[in-house]
Amino acid sequence: MATESLGEFVRRIRAEKNLSLTDVERKSARYGERIAASYVSRIENYNHSPSPRKLKALAHGLDIPEDEITAVAFGRSPKTETLARELRLLGYFRELPADRQDDVIRMTKALHSAHSKKRSEHAA
Repeated sequence: MATESLGEFVRRIRAEKNLSLTDVERKSARYGERIAASYVSRIENYNHSPSPRKLKALAHGLDIPEDEITAVAFGRSPKTETLARELRLLGYFRELPADRQDDVIRMTKALHSAHSKKRSEHAA
């Protein structure tokens, strides 16, 4: 997985989620600071470097963890798809309150246990 520029990343995420520039602007405004559609376009087309506040608004507009977009913006995006998924999960996890984090841990343990059981049944 080659390192993407911030502009390429934003364009890809928008395409994957079928979001227009206006959709990103509208969604960002629901969570605090609004990022204008024209500003998102500048990021995509001119590799404009947004401030940390704008990165946060962009993350909300794209519905992705802030950690993920910050890593891409600073050239620290993951080198493999597996690592990208793990970091996305960690980013979402960090944004949850402690009680919800505990729920995620319990669900993950249950899924892991069920998966391990199936694997051992197939091996037998």
